[in-house]
Amino acid sequence: MTKAKHDRLLVALIAKLPTETTPWPRADRIVWLQMMALAFDVVYGPCSGVRIGPAEAGGGRADQTATAPPHVPEAARLRTPQRFYVDRDGFAMGDGRPVAMEDLPADATLWDERTGVECGDVAAILWRDIGTSRRSLPPGVTLKPIFDAS
Repeated sequence: MTKAKHDRLLVALIAKLPTETTPWPRADRIVWLQMMALAFDVVYGPCSGVRIGPAEAGGGRADQTATAPPHVPEAARLRTPQRFYVDRDGFAMGDGRPVAMEDLPADATLWDERTGVECGDVAAILWRDIGTSRRSLPPGVTLKPIFDAS
């Protein structure tokens, strides 16, 4: 079994948990859970579909813990991937599936999750149909690091 990863960001957020005897208001719990979800995205990479928020829209159930995302037909997801990225291993992905260069719409942003020397290197991206390529990205497609402030 592999040794668990102890990231300082996650440890710091866990240290913010109140003691057993301290009351913890619902709004504060939601804020903490939202921060933890963001921290997981920073440490382990983005994960779409995870939303944490108040359950006011949940039919009046104040104790609702989670809601399933609305069902999206498979064909609709394949036609219009909403997020394109290069995962940490260098694979071009669209909504969690490998993509070809031709799958990128002209105005797409390709978010680069790689770190180190490969971050920003278009030639090192692994595409579904051709592996790596010395070609540039299609016209209008932008490659940006995932942690870019813009």
